[in-house]
Amino acid sequence: MRFFAHIIALFLLVGCVSENPNKQPLQAALTHAKEVQQSVDAFDMDSIISVRERLNAAKEDVRWLGVETSVEFVRSDAPIIGKLSEASRYLKDAPQRFNSLTKESSRCISQIEGLLNVIDSGATIDAKGDPITQEYINENASREIKAVEKLQEVYDLSEHYFNLGLETDEKNWTSIDSLITAKKGVWARSIAEE
Repeated sequence: MRFFAHIIALFLLVGCVSENPNKQPLQAALTHAKEVQQSVDAFDMDSIISVRERLNAAKEDVRWLGVETSVEFVRSDAPIIGKLSEASRYLKDAPQRFNSLTKESSRCISQIEGLLNVIDSGATIDAKGDPITQEYINENASREIKAVEKLQEVYDLSEHYFNLGLETDEKNWTSIDSLITAKKGVWARSIAEE
């Protein structure tokens, strides 16, 4: 009977050992970072880059056509050119944003997994030889949780810009392309007449 009493007491003592208060928030941040990483991976970057390149080529056409003396852009052309610039502006740094999100989500995941391993293993010295204290864990946990919050903000902003760029292009590309084609026609006729 005493044996069972000791086993019950042992289970009660083991059950009373408190878990590090940072563990659950870090696990939640890890899950969040992985979700952001999956969302980043789901971006259709081929389409975004294709639209971006098409818009950049159209802007270049407008530039060189604007220099030609035989081609005139009139006030009624301004809104169309404005939409071209607007769509292009939203997508101008799309590859850099995508790469940054990919790297930062991987970094967040790696750092949080490392910190969770430190908590689980009870390590007392980090890779640099610095002592691991509760304060050390608190500071690093806070930093990584904030990094994941910032990652989400940057993701949301990037997704917003990507969507605005694609929507602006979709709504206005026919007008943009028609304007450029018409101005190229004017330029071609002026060359033929020379």
